[in-house]
Amino acid sequence: MNFLSTALVCALLSWTLPTGEQISGGWIALFDGESLYGWTSENPDLWLIENGTLVGNGGATLRSNARFASAQVSYQIQTAACADWVTKTAVLEGGRFEIQVPAGETWKIRNIFLKPEKMDSLFNGENLDQWNLYPEMAGDFSVDAQEKQILVKNGPGMLETKAAYDNFVLQAAVFTKEKNLNSGIFFRCIPGEKMNGYECQIHNGFKNDDRTQPLDAGTGAIFRRTTARYIPANDQEWFYVTIVADGPRLCTWVNGLQVTEWTDERKPNPNPRRGLRLEAGTIMLQAHDPTTDVMFRELRIQPLD
Repeated sequence: MNFLSTALVCALLSWTLPTGEQISGGWIALFDGESLYGWTSENPDLWLIENGTLVGNGGATLRSNARFASAQVSYQIQTAACADWVTKTAVLEGGRFEIQVPAGETWKIRNIFLKPEKMDSLFNGENLDQWNLYPEMAGDFSVDAQEKQILVKNGPGMLETKAAYDNFVLQAAVFTKEKNLNSGIFFRCIPGEKMNGYECQIHNGFKNDDRTQPLDAGTGAIFRRTTARYIPANDQEWFYVTIVADGPRLCTWVNGLQVTEWTDERKPNPNPRRGLRLEAGTIMLQAHDPTTDVMFRELRIQPLD
């Protein structure tokens, strides 16, 4: 795998991301080094961002918008001027990561990374026993057991989990074999219906040599609802997608960078094309069209209670 080109383009915007090895191990950045995207503060005027570092003044609070059932968190903190930076770790169980700066103090915090834990496998690496096939459709789904990969070709078509999920954290490794290929990870789907769910788009194309201008919404977008704010992944390389679906809030990360946060404010409707669907539904991998040639591996999920 080659993260060098992605790291170089991310450096142009000073994103603060986990290392390539960490990303492939499931780590994501909660703080991107540039903004408070993905966070909520009751007193945002007490926070500054300087050189990729959060600076919080006395009484400042900050809470991640995404929730996790179980996770490791790693971060660096400096609690006094000229003090050494200290790396700390925490275990997050059933909640959001929070920062609270005591009154009268100023804290600097950077490199806030999180890895979901206690994940259940969606793919055993050997067969598609956990999935439903639809051979009447044009998409082809098979398994490379030696490499523990699901191979997706042609289309349209879908591969659907037998189990249903409502709120969850999902992670997957994806490889698109040609430039600008299209696929997707659908979730909260109506079982058996043709890809009728929310779609986390897979499309690494962008316009005008500018990764802030995605083609076809971009990888990590909630298709037809949002556009990814950046394209950190490249075709013909393994890249890593994280989805957090928690009630009406949907968040996604690609190669460790959060690219989407969207709250579905439509009226409730069991059909996600028509409104907010909170009911449990299946997960589907999409074979988009006759050009589709995509691989998936390391598919895992963490239900959120």
